[in-house]
Amino acid sequence: MKKLVIKIFIMFLLVCSLLAALEYLSINPGTKNVIARLTNSEDYLYQGSGTEEIIPVIQSVKESDSTTVLVLGDSIARQIFSEFRDDLPTVKIACANAAIDITGQYMLAVEYLNSHPEATDVWLYVHPLTMTRTFDLDLGYGYAVMPFAIEGSLKYLDDSTIDQMMSVYGRFAINGTVASLVDSSPLNRKIFLSYIRMHNTEYAQSNAYEISSLYIEKFRALCEERRVEFHLSPCPSTEYFRDKIEETRDDFIKSPLYDMYPDYLDDVYYFPTEWSDDLSHFGERYANRETYIEVVKNAYEESCLDCIIK
Repeated sequence: MKKLVIKIFIMFLLVCSLLAALEYLSINPGTKNVIARLTNSEDYLYQGSGTEEIIPVIQSVKESDSTTVLVLGDSIARQIFSEFRDDLPTVKIACANAAIDITGQYMLAVEYLNSHPEATDVWLYVHPLTMTRTFDLDLGYGYAVMPFAIEGSLKYLDDSTIDQMMSVYGRFAINGTVASLVDSSPLNRKIFLSYIRMHNTEYAQSNAYEISSLYIEKFRALCEERRVEFHLSPCPSTEYFRDKIEETRDDFIKSPLYDMYPDYLDDVYYFPTEWSDDLSHFGERYANRETYIEVVKNAYEESCLDCIIK
């Protein structure tokens, strides 16, 4: 019996050693690709993580510099406003994408205001369908959770929001060390994301604007506390999404967001779907400074570009 226990223990140690070696090799830059091929996780060399895109944005808003105005938004806003970055020396253009959710936009604002005590304005440009995003099993963990967990920014979120994240991704997944471990290896991402997709479900909002309403309220309170002007505007949208946006109107009217910004949906500027190559962003022919200036002039009575286009 004693010999059997010893054999089992030795076997256990061997298995643990093999798993540890596999984990090391899957993380090591020199062997990561090989392990990805051997474990059929090559797709996750590029999928399941938004850290390469989002962490630089988080770090940029943390940097103390001479800017006093912050511009946030999804990828449509990034396409438009990044064009003018060199023309606005006092403006920090920190637009990311829809997948960071409204919670990610809020954390970026907190980090910026913490490092810029002289800030005067925060501009937030988001497409209405971006405002309806929840914590999903597609891009949610890699973009809305992982980069912010690694950078230590999740502490700025409401406790109820953390509970919602944990209900979808697990209690330990919002820990920065665990998030770094998941991010460091395509094999880890494949195992983790496959598991939660099989066993968990996305957070079901009681209203399509539930999370956004809470965080727009928090945006307003944060900016009021820091004596900063907060501006919320919808991103321009292709006509393709008009019906989908209108389908959310009943929820919008029933949400606290309507009480704060009743004209938000009515203020959406629609441009022809033919101007886009992917139904969302401006296509190559229209992706230029002249188009952006014309769109901003038509879309907004005031904008962060007023000093340029007026």
